[in-house]
Amino acid sequence: MTASRSSRRSARFVAASALLAGAAALTLVSACSAGQLAQTSEMVPAVPGVNANAGPNGEIALRDLLIAYNGPQGYPQGGDAPLVVRIFNDLPTPVKLVRVTADDAARAVVLVGGAPVVTATPAAPTAPATPSGASPSPSPAAAAPTPIAQALSVEIASSSYQLLVPGQGEYLVLRGLTRPLGPGSSVLVTFTFDDGSSVRVNVPFGVPMEAVPRASATVHAEG
Repeated sequence: MTASRSSRRSARFVAASALLAGAAALTLVSACSAGQLAQTSEMVPAVPGVNANAGPNGEIALRDLLIAYNGPQGYPQGGDAPLVVRIFNDLPTPVKLVRVTADDAARAVVLVGGAPVVTATPAAPTAPATPSGASPSPSPAAAAPTPIAQALSVEIASSSYQLLVPGQGEYLVLRGLTRPLGPGSSVLVTFTFDDGSSVRVNVPFGVPMEAVPRASATVHAEG
């Protein structure tokens, strides 16, 4: 009788121990999962931009291309938006970036942050003097002024790179936006080099480098 009671107590103890161990394991897994979720929600992509290649066999690498993030408000129509561009040259000779265009998104793409090279606008011809007593002939309608174009000449040495990043020297700017740009938008940009190669890439709007603060989830009871 005593042995039977002892055996039952031992069985109950083993069952209780197993139940407690299972509950502890479940709690630990839940805590780890919650911690992982909380940590993941605060993370941002390590490389938020896009990549592209140009050159005869892709030796010119454009990396982490994006429109610089300026906040959730983005850039208004008619404003300017800076680009972040990193170019790597794996060719045996130097190569130059000579032209950048943005399809239907901006009037021009210009290089800023350094001494710009511009082409001079031709001077308007001087009208001949009207003889005394003669009626001046009607002048033709004035033509639209020729815009000043910026000649890009960004050289990337062989086995080297060039960083066109705002705050770190020269960088590219989408000038005269034809539409607003903000989070979730993108611009199709074409990069042309002096070796005759070019590449078109859809450049996305950047993401914040830090987690965006969230609204408080506190619920206040009424009554």
